[in-house]
Amino acid sequence: MMKRYALLVTCLAALAAADARASDVSGEAQAFDPRSRYSADEARDQRQSGNVVPARVAIDNVRRRYPGAQVLDVELVRSGSAYYIVKILTQEGHRIDVRVDAATGRVM
Repeated sequence: MMKRYALLVTCLAALAAADARASDVSGEAQAFDPRSRYSADEARDQRQSGNVVPARVAIDNVRRRYPGAQVLDVELVRSGSAYYIVKILTQEGHRIDVRVDAATGRVM
């Protein structure tokens, strides 16, 4: 029984380590301040003022770069210059955060 328990614990630890590595597949640290994200109202105001392209443009450009990928989420982030983070699931099953320049819609 103890051997099974030790094997289970070892497997769970290996899975946790693999998950941590996979979540950073984009090469960008995920630990940015949540307050750096625009609220829905702020994002709409930025779009209406012409400071950022619509999220649809960012999504379309990401889909062109990653054909067949499923878009999971989109966030507008304020930084030196605003950018979108488009979270996708590739056909191969990889979760990737794609950074898109919010002013131009260009995938970075």
